[in-house]
Amino acid sequence: MSQTQRNLINKRVGNLWIAGALVLLGIVFVVSFPSPSPPIPEPSPVKGNPNAPPRLGEQPRTPSRTRFQSSALPSASQSDFYRTIIDNNLFRPLGWTPPRPIEPYRLLGTILPTDEKTPRQAIILATAANKTHIVGISERLSAETKVVDIQSKQVTLDSAGQRRVLRLDTSAWISTSTGRLSRRR
Repeated sequence: MSQTQRNLINKRVGNLWIAGALVLLGIVFVVSFPSPSPPIPEPSPVKGNPNAPPRLGEQPRTPSRTRFQSSALPSASQSDFYRTIIDNNLFRPLGWTPPRPIEPYRLLGTILPTDEKTPRQAIILATAANKTHIVGISERLSAETKVVDIQSKQVTLDSAGQRRVLRLDTSAWISTSTGRLSRRR
C-alpha cells in the first residue's frame, strides 16, 4: 500500500471515530436530561389479576357481556351494525356470495283436464331423492308437505303451515344463444 492510500484510510478512520464520539455524546445528553412528561398515574389496587387463571378452589370468572354492548344505541341499529359485520366477513374471499338455498321440490309439469270429472295433477321432482311424484290436490309429497292448489304452470304447496308456489321453469326450453341468432340472417 502506498503512503497516500494510508493517509486516506487514516483520515477516514479518524472521521469515523469523531462521528461515533458525537453520536455517543448525543445519547448521553438525551438520557441525562429527559424531556418533561406528565406524571405516570399509579395503578389502582386490584384484588387479584383479572386475566390470571383461576386457582384451585376458586370458581372460574366469566367476562360480562354488558361491557361489550353499548346502551346508547337502540337495539335495531345494533342488529344492523352486527348484520353488516356478519355479511361482510373479512376472512371470506373477495367476490364471495352466499350459496342459494336448494329448493326441495321442482315442478316439471301440470296436467289440466278439459272435463270436470278428471282431477288436476302435477308432476313434481323431489330434488334431494331425485324421485318424481305425480300428485293431485290435497295429496302429500312428504309427511309435512301437501299439495294445496294446481294451476297452469304453477303449484301451491303447504309445508308446515308455510305456503310456497312452485312455478314451471321454461328457461331450459328457450334457447337464447347469440350465435344461433346471428346465423339466421
